[in-house]
Amino acid sequence: MAHYNFGIKWLKAFRESAEAVSKLYADDGFIFEDVMLDQYNINNKPDLHRVFGPYANKDPENGIGIHNFRIRSYIGDERVGLLRWEWSPEHAAVFLGLDVAGKPFGTQGHTFHIYNEQGLITRESSWWDASAVLRAVGPVSPTKSLTGTKPAVVKTSSGAPFIRAASGLEHAQRWAAALGSDTAALADLYADYFTVEWTKVDDHLDDTVTDRETLVERLGGIASGENGTYTFTPTAWFGGANDSYGLIHWNVRIEGATTYRGLPTSGKTLETVGSTFHQFDSEGKIILESTYWEDNTVFEALGVPVVRPHYWDENFDPASLLPG
Repeated sequence: MAHYNFGIKWLKAFRESAEAVSKLYADDGFIFEDVMLDQYNINNKPDLHRVFGPYANKDPENGIGIHNFRIRSYIGDERVGLLRWEWSPEHAAVFLGLDVAGKPFGTQGHTFHIYNEQGLITRESSWWDASAVLRAVGPVSPTKSLTGTKPAVVKTSSGAPFIRAASGLEHAQRWAAALGSDTAALADLYADYFTVEWTKVDDHLDDTVTDRETLVERLGGIASGENGTYTFTPTAWFGGANDSYGLIHWNVRIEGATTYRGLPTSGKTLETVGSTFHQFDSEGKIILESTYWEDNTVFEALGVPVVRPHYWDENFDPASLLPG
């Protein structure tokens, strides 16, 4: 039941009912998270049902919106895999506490699933590009570039021989260290042919990286230190068969940056989390990367009026989500 077929069934269920979606999660134990909405470690069906309620809305007049999902791809097998998707609501009045009435918007994201023997979800980790939403609806327009800087010298290899990581977690640690300090060493982790996406793809020319020179140019500003010091710490690795692919959860601390996605930091030290999916070739080099940052925590710290109510709590009043 898993694979792409399951993904289609999963997204169709959102349009049917919250009950239909919830049935796709194991009764004997699951963990759900959508960290962009501050949803962590949801592990019971009543809360899960309330999480999915707004997405199953069928009334175009109530301001909750009609939510349209499409799958972009599935990478994995019947037990572990990544669904890449896009979402665009219609008739929504409020999202993230922002006035979105009459403003077309959407985003892209990825969801990592682990399934049991019956094909039901036991672990879900969902992430998406919140910056894309703000660029469409305001009140600020975060840039796709984190730092707004590029390395002065584009060096696409450290010259050191590549040694395959002994485990997925070791790979995650190596990748995170290079991302924050040595872009040439980072480039060595990628195969000759690869794809990297760190943002909602509006145009493959600008948003999809397929060569090392562009990789170093786009991500080198993180390691250069010209707009802050970025320190990444992997916190978890969720691997597929033989660690041929997997999801990294990581933390990042940003010190000394003057801006974050073009927004002034006012000297604040910023912290947030993110996720990165990697698929490897036979030598253990990266052939596919999908990364999303949990931007909303940073936006809140910088005074952007993003609101993430815990609407899945039992005593929450759903009417408070609506305008007026």
